[in-house]
Amino acid sequence: MFTTKKLLVVKSVLFVASAVFMVSCGNNETAKDEADSKSVVKEDTTATAEVPETSYSLPSPLQIASIFKKSGLKYKSDLTSQMRDPSKYTSSLSKSLNLGVYSGDLSYCVMNKQSQEAMKYMKLCRSLADNLGMGSVFEEANLSKRFEKNLENEDSLAYIIAELQMVTDMYLDENDQQQITSIVFAGAWIESMYIGSKVYEKGKDKSLNNKLAEQMNILGSIINALKAVEKKEATIASLITDLKSIKDIYDALPSIKNAVDATDSDKPMSLTDDEVASLTKRISELRTKFVNGN
Repeated sequence: MFTTKKLLVVKSVLFVASAVFMVSCGNNETAKDEADSKSVVKEDTTATAEVPETSYSLPSPLQIASIFKKSGLKYKSDLTSQMRDPSKYTSSLSKSLNLGVYSGDLSYCVMNKQSQEAMKYMKLCRSLADNLGMGSVFEEANLSKRFEKNLENEDSLAYIIAELQMVTDMYLDENDQQQITSIVFAGAWIESMYIGSKVYEKGKDKSLNNKLAEQMNILGSIINALKAVEKKEATIASLITDLKSIKDIYDALPSIKNAVDATDSDKPMSLTDDEVASLTKRISELRTKFVNGN
């Protein structure tokens, strides 16, 4: 039975079903054994890092992948993280960050119908979750088996990922390990922004530019969420410093400074190519640091 707190977690982590259907290519059929998942994936698009008196709403990795997909983000196989032996990551911070990185890659693959690659990243996510002591969440409702069974059904895979996030967040909440939720999301955000910025560099798509700027606005919430759980793990302080270095670059960009004084607040945010390049450089540096386990 769910307590009130558990129900809040469930509501806050579920991915909106309509977002999945909007990016699918007309496939209206969903596997029969996903009916239960469909009935619950309908509430909110955000994951919440809860702390006393304060909470910070963060979108799920799947939602970010969906947003980028709708803005025209194309699949580039050479952009996802290299698949490494999970045992390479020894600290809780590096395990959690790379669970986030692989979650971002997993969502990117699912949104672009790369089912075989998605299966590989799902297995890596499970291995890292095992190393963090929470591998049992993948056995909830046969999530791993259902994922493999529905590899050719994009909608079903999206529902399963959303359900996996729900179960994971509930597990971490029940075991007072909310800091892992925030660290994992930081890794997923870095990976998603890395992929988005690299694809933009190749095509200079204006709509993708707008979405990169839009997603940068989430960074402050990520930093605040990490600060809220900083006392739970000493190494979080270094991660906050790393993420602040991106925010400092972003806040100093002329386009952002000018936007603060602009009267037309409804105008979509847009960055110059040089500004995107400066952000991409720092994001790439941190992404390399994270995936190398540093």
